[in-house]
Amino acid sequence: MIENSGIGIRIQHILKFWPISHQLADLFIFGDPAVLKKYDLPKQAEIIEYKTSIYSPKEFLGHRRMAEMDLLDIPHFNIPFPYIQKCIVTIHDLIPYHFKAAHSSIVKRVYMQIVFRWIKWFARKIITVSEYTKQDLVESFGYPKDKISVIYNGIDLENFSKQPLAKVSQFIKKHNLPKSYLFTVGIGKTHKNFPFLLSNLETLWEKKKLSLPLVVGGLREEIPDEFLEIQRKHPGKIYFLSHLPYAELPLAYQSAKVFLYPSLFEGFGFPVLEAQSVGTPVFSSNTSVLPEVLGSGYEAFDPKDSLSFQNKLLSLLKDSKRLGALKVLGGKNAIRFQWKSAIQNLNQTYKPLLNPKT
Repeated sequence: MIENSGIGIRIQHILKFWPISHQLADLFIFGDPAVLKKYDLPKQAEIIEYKTSIYSPKEFLGHRRMAEMDLLDIPHFNIPFPYIQKCIVTIHDLIPYHFKAAHSSIVKRVYMQIVFRWIKWFARKIITVSEYTKQDLVESFGYPKDKISVIYNGIDLENFSKQPLAKVSQFIKKHNLPKSYLFTVGIGKTHKNFPFLLSNLETLWEKKKLSLPLVVGGLREEIPDEFLEIQRKHPGKIYFLSHLPYAELPLAYQSAKVFLYPSLFEGFGFPVLEAQSVGTPVFSSNTSVLPEVLGSGYEAFDPKDSLSFQNKLLSLLKDSKRLGALKVLGGKNAIRFQWKSAIQNLNQTYKPLLNPKT
């Protein structure tokens, strides 16, 4: 999962800043060697080839060499059942459990009921990436609070920092973008609430209340036909950015006048912090973990109330003082989430579970 969006970013940075010394414990990384070697791995780590598909029946059985390990750090809830008692399991969110329409398969529903209970009963330790997800596990599955450690994700502030205006201009020119735009990411997933965003912007464009276009980033697959149809209906009002290199992402955020995030549910929410870290005002829904992560550095709206969304967006765009304040408040908030702190907290979770090497 190292190449997945949110979970992958966490895995990459845990490996980049791996806190346990080789004298204390050996590190083995299960995965595709060709993929893993693209990333910054600890020098002493040994890669064990493991190409099983995510969520496949074979993955549930694990790899035979997992039997040799004293501890297994599983970065998602797709646990290897035979080795569950060795597992430190990170649960990012319960989106597949709560969004039944998007995950309606009987097999998937049964699997989730089993796996979340197995983790509760048998896992060595449980980590969540927010207090919200911790509380969700307590309320939805009766997890004991004292078995869960909250270790937030971080932001790579070396990459996500304000860039020179010349670079911003070059980015806009390179991708044929308008000089001023609204920016969002997250097309294609039900909980991202993209149809809500698009329908409300369409209304504002049609009523001539809004002139700013929308740029949609983070695209990995083909653009759905219904969104291309909207693009044809509103020429110059919607642009789609294909998947950007990690180093270019800050420029996509910084070039925007406001970052829009209408999500119905998040486990953490990297994009909102990425926007804050480069000084882009954030206009976000007020659901799930987002108030916890965004602090006071954003303008909030109800992601199910169209009228509220439209009125608040128009008011915000007219209020240069508020936009300026959000840039400052957002930047201060983003500093709370740094990988250095996250990895230190992770280290404190690992150490009591490790036996000295013999």
